[in-house]
Amino acid sequence: RRAAGQGRMATSAAMLDRNATPPSTFEVHVTGQVESGTFLGDDNLYCNILVHHGVDWQVVAGMEEGVTQVAAISPGSDARVVWNFPLELTFKSTNVYGWPQIVLTVHGTDFLNRDVIRGYGSVHIPVVPGAHEIEVPMFRPLSSSLLQQFIGWFNATPAEYIDPKRPALPTGREVTRVRTSGSVVLKLNVVLRNMKQLGYSIPVSSNLKVYQ
Repeated sequence: RRAAGQGRMATSAAMLDRNATPPSTFEVHVTGQVESGTFLGDDNLYCNILVHHGVDWQVVAGMEEGVTQVAAISPGSDARVVWNFPLELTFKSTNVYGWPQIVLTVHGTDFLNRDVIRGYGSVHIPVVPGAHEIEVPMFRPLSSSLLQQFIGWFNATPAEYIDPKRPALPTGREVTRVRTSGSVVLKLNVVLRNMKQLGYSIPVSSNLKVYQ
């Protein structure tokens, strides 16, 4: 009798699994940190972090904006400034279009201690679950003429974007002149949920260092 009862319970559980309502959204969980930045010739830097995503995405946990502390290069070390700023975000969406990006803006000071932009950059959150170390190239927009560059240097108003999320946008890049300014290192751990149930295949993590 006990065996028969257990068999009926197992059959009922299997039927409930088959009849369970499939999920309507998938989730992306991200934890990690903005670890450090390298900008040759620049010191006493801080980083502004923004999140950019498509209209079908929603942040259900975590902050979409943050600012690190001002960090200086340690004497006798390499040219890195270390922030170790924590990141923790949870997204949900109904489709992969507009996959989230992390947008970075690094600020420093000029010779008169005035706040200036040292670099912009953006990177998509990895689509592969697992641990990732990402080096994000940073750049600065250039003024359209040498005269404007001199005026910007003199007034501490070098060329910069009105919209800080501009590096993550797909349009308008072809009309902007930029130059490389440095790099920022992110360490991220990514977990995906309900992707397979909605018909998406999930790549296998290689846990290798990624250079964007």
